[in-house]
Amino acid sequence: MEAYVFVSTTNPGPRAAVQAIRKFDGIVRVDALFGGPPVVVVVQADVLTALDAVIDRIVDLPMVTDTETHIIRCIHDDQERRTE
Repeated sequence: MEAYVFVSTTNPGPRAAVQAIRKFDGIVRVDALFGGPPVVVVVQADVLTALDAVIDRIVDLPMVTDTETHIIRCIHDDQERRTE
């Protein structure tokens, strides 16, 4: 299971948030963005509770002011579905 986590930070704070989040287990990718929110993270875990634990670590960072999480729903086209 994967999720996009959009992270709002204090200013300055995006660079510090990216550097801190990259060290966490369960992080697939973390990038700073131009425009808001300033950081987007792709989180991966086997179960929802593990995903939630990673997100809790992000929320606990001192420069993080808010997060918005979207669980990724994988959609396969008809051709992929037939071969599975």
